[in-house]
Amino acid sequence: MNNFLSTSNSENPRNSLPDDIAHYILGKIFTGELGLGARLIETNIAKELNVSNIPVREAFYILQNTGIVERLPRKGVRVKAISEEEIVDYTVALKELYRVALAYSVPNWNDEHRENLKNSLNEAKELLVQEKIAEYISKCDQISSYIFEVAGNKVFLRFYSEITYITTAYCQSIWNDAEKVKSWHSYLDGAVNALIQSDFKQAERELELLAKRSLLV
Repeated sequence: MNNFLSTSNSENPRNSLPDDIAHYILGKIFTGELGLGARLIETNIAKELNVSNIPVREAFYILQNTGIVERLPRKGVRVKAISEEEIVDYTVALKELYRVALAYSVPNWNDEHRENLKNSLNEAKELLVQEKIAEYISKCDQISSYIFEVAGNKVFLRFYSEITYITTAYCQSIWNDAEKVKSWHSYLDGAVNALIQSDFKQAERELELLAKRSLLV
């Protein structure tokens, strides 16, 4: 299995095999190796990962439940094609979630949280320099979701995870263009630095711009 899945295992040692396979497939989707509308063949993935078909099938159900793939009659499982109208709705929802999570998180930030965020940002920058895009995407997701963890609301975090699976998959053309990735990263960098400085209004503005990138692919 590739480094993206290995990264997942080290950070989430209690993940089940279907979870890890789903994460592996997500890595291929996020970086464009599997395009929107691409067919997923259970046997091929099982052979590629040297596992049985059963956990692959379960991974498909995980991705289906998050809206990443769809099961079509007589056509099998495919990466779901997302319309521009749908992505606009997802982006609006993501912006609102960021806004609400930030509001909830304000009284909870402490020096440890800021240091964790700073370290994660530095790790993301290093992955970007090394052009390890799949691992970079995973690290950026950790940074964004950390805001929801500090907010302390698990429901917000669950909604965030479901939305970002979709929007990140839609951003395939960004992840394959170094200049677009650098531009996208500048908003993440701005949001993190604003949070470190407790400038929550600026963090909200940067996160809104980050969410809007989904519309510019």
